[in-house]
Amino acid sequence: MNTELTTDMDGSSFSLSRVNLSQQVADHLEEMILSSTVSDKLPSEQQLAKRYSVSRPVIREALKLLQERGLVELKNGLGAFVTTPQTSTVSSAIGRIMQMNSISDKDLTQMRGIIEVNAAKLAAVNATDKDLEELRENITNFSDKTLSLKQRVSLDSRFHIIIAHASGNALLEMFNEVLIAMLADYMGKGVLVSGGVDDAIARHKKIADAICAHDVEASVKAMEEHIAYSEQNVERFAALSRKSSRKEE
Repeated sequence: MNTELTTDMDGSSFSLSRVNLSQQVADHLEEMILSSTVSDKLPSEQQLAKRYSVSRPVIREALKLLQERGLVELKNGLGAFVTTPQTSTVSSAIGRIMQMNSISDKDLTQMRGIIEVNAAKLAAVNATDKDLEELRENITNFSDKTLSLKQRVSLDSRFHIIIAHASGNALLEMFNEVLIAMLADYMGKGVLVSGGVDDAIARHKKIADAICAHDVEASVKAMEEHIAYSEQNVERFAALSRKSSRKEE
């Protein structure tokens, strides 16, 4: 395999094989970004091409790969800017993994239990006055029965994100945001069945009350019950949809 010696941004040397150059450049730039060797804005395409001894199209493709990874934002006429990966980037990647590996909704629900129950447990201990105020405000807005489905799902998602933030665990919060982004459709189905809205409002209130009281046991139990009943409501929705489809046939 042909290789070529080139110089790193910090003056050190490394080699590139003449295969999958854009992938190798992207990987190396990713290392630089993650190690904080590069911050804010990357050098221009021309500068990078010279530094890596490759063509500008190779650099352009490498930058696109970094954009797909959520590590840079490409701005026309301005260049590539380092950015923090967004939840949507991670959610999309996990969604593809789930689809390709045939991971079931049941597995997703079980993972939801692991993450959200522990989030509620920690929130009951660590929630600040600001967290509790935001939680109460969310409950007030969520209790409005005139909300559209989109508004309700948005507030539902926000409720769980607030709890994850109140846990005080930054990594748990990030995992929760990814999980919730993947559950939007799931949450919508749960409130479309008869009694689904009232059930969601009541269970959110029960969880919020337990967390506001800093009652760990009650918070865990309330969240476990909420997830279990949400799953039942989604199953009811699926059954009704199947029944409706058979009638149409």
